Amino acid sequence: MAYSLMVAPFDFANHDRIAARQFFDNYAFFELTAKQAKEYFNWYMEQIPCRLTKLWEYMKQDRPEAGPFDYSPESLIPLWEWYETKIEQVPMSQKEIEYQVARYPKWIENEIRKETMKYTDETLSLALDISIYLGETVRKNYPNLYWGYRAKPKNEFSANRPVILKLVGKRAYFNPSRIVLVTMVKSSKAHDKSQLYDLYRYWEEEHFIPSKP
Repeated sequence: MAYSLMVAPFDFANHDRIAARQFFDNYAFFELTAKQAKEYFNWYMEQIPCRLTKLWEYMKQDRPEAGPFDYSPESLIPLWEWYETKIEQVPMSQKEIEYQVARYPKWIENEIRKETMKYTDETLSLALDISIYLGETVRKNYPNLYWGYRAKPKNEFSANRPVILKLVGKRAYFNPSRIVLVTMVKSSKAHDKSQLYDLYRYWEEEHFIPSKP
């Protein structure tokens, strides 16, 4: 049974409204106007309950013994262990390679051309929903933190993307989708079921705890 993809309210960056492609495109959200960014954020917040339900139901097919999502940091371990079995890459078409080359600076063209594989839409969609669960885990454990988005600086990777705000210290935000993307890439090379949990604990110690100076 194929996983139900998250379909965005409008298209940008030529991704056919597939939200996971938009989220994991480094430059996609730069295209949004202020009005579009607000609309996208409101839509994203409305999607959270149903996306987490879909994620749980899909995981349950493979892991019927797994307990329900309880938003504990420890729940990230079995979730990530399961997700590592779902990470899949397929070859890119020549058209896709040329599209990527055209979007990046000329000086890194040779490096971009070396990347001939891409993650499947299902792999990315699962990653996006896991990032939603990660964000909700942070929010439910630390009510001082909340979902929001930042419009500036416009050329910052997280601009216009849903992130967790009001962190402690110099860090202005926590970007769950970025954290999951980095962890996904690492897990595609070497499995480690505790990777996401370990990152959560690191951020918790450094930026989530309200009493930390």
